[in-house]
Amino acid sequence: MKTSNTQDSKGNWIEISRSALQANITQFRNLLNPSTKFAAIIKSNAYGHGILEIAKLSLESGVDVLGVNSLEEVKILRDHFPKTEILLMGETSSPETFERLFSDPFLWVVTSHPSRVKFYSSLNPRPKIHLKTDTGMGRLGNSGEMLESILTGLKEENLPLDGLMTHFASTEDFTEHSYTLSQLNRFHRILTRARELGYENLIRHSASSASTLLFEEAHLDMVRIGISLYGLWPSLQTRLSLSLMGRDISLHPVLAWKSRIVHIQDLPTGSMVGYGSTFKTNYPTRMGVIPVGYYEGLDRRLSNQGYVLISGERAPIIGRICMNMAMLDITHIEGVDVGTEVTILGRSGKEEISADLHASLTGTINYDITTRLQKDIPRIVVD
Repeated sequence: MKTSNTQDSKGNWIEISRSALQANITQFRNLLNPSTKFAAIIKSNAYGHGILEIAKLSLESGVDVLGVNSLEEVKILRDHFPKTEILLMGETSSPETFERLFSDPFLWVVTSHPSRVKFYSSLNPRPKIHLKTDTGMGRLGNSGEMLESILTGLKEENLPLDGLMTHFASTEDFTEHSYTLSQLNRFHRILTRARELGYENLIRHSASSASTLLFEEAHLDMVRIGISLYGLWPSLQTRLSLSLMGRDISLHPVLAWKSRIVHIQDLPTGSMVGYGSTFKTNYPTRMGVIPVGYYEGLDRRLSNQGYVLISGERAPIIGRICMNMAMLDITHIEGVDVGTEVTILGRSGKEEISADLHASLTGTINYDITTRLQKDIPRIVVD
């Protein structure tokens, strides 16, 4: 885990703000009943923020559970946090192959399949088993007659369940939430049926970031906070919905991505820059190069339209972003030299570049912007 004040050999690093993460966790804790568990979702390298760094900071801030997608992520965490509750949300294709890893009383496994419930329950010690239900997402889980058959079959075989979960399909996408509420009603009917069959004391969970912010009735026994753990809004619609409800929530971006100038040259008017000669200088231009390209996670679609920050000023990206380099117009910024710090994501002076800005310029979502950041870029924890 790289938490010291280091950067890679090229001069490229990501800063993770401890205080911002703590503030976001506190905001969500204030929304919850004290008995409701807080699962910090740190799958996919903590949405690009660094799985071990975020796990450590989240646990220090008092979260109850760490949520991941794969058994590989479970292994990474177990080496450092042997008795932390881990929620494994993704299915494993052949769990029998990894019997030793699943024989873990601090592991909570999510499954849609009764055969896997049977396998997990046969282990000693066994993991906690959470059955996924489909209330309208149309992805994992089961619904209707199939779910009824699964629940009754599990009970007839006297197989244990420790939790029931569902996932909302469209809370982030609309300011009108009738579909989310219909999903929640379906989930409550499923929970009632499970109790009728004799499944008591289940951990019930349905809410991710957006639904936790918007619907107190969806909090149940645990919430799963992902994108907003990192100070990012699930969507503009979520933010607008909160505003329409008169709620004031402040999220604090946890991540800043930085680099340094590695080369500078002066180009005369009429010079071409980069592959395909897509940029032509129309005045004498001082051009700087940073060692960051699309391999590192800087979207190629930012070519000739994005910018970075240097000393609180915008430096346009000129020419096509390369695999490991990008070119900048630094003509108007005084004092720039080889080694000068560059902010790719984050704040510099009064200016800020957000993941949402990159997302709007490239036609994607903020999740995509941070999650694609190359794993080998050092993550440095700062205050």
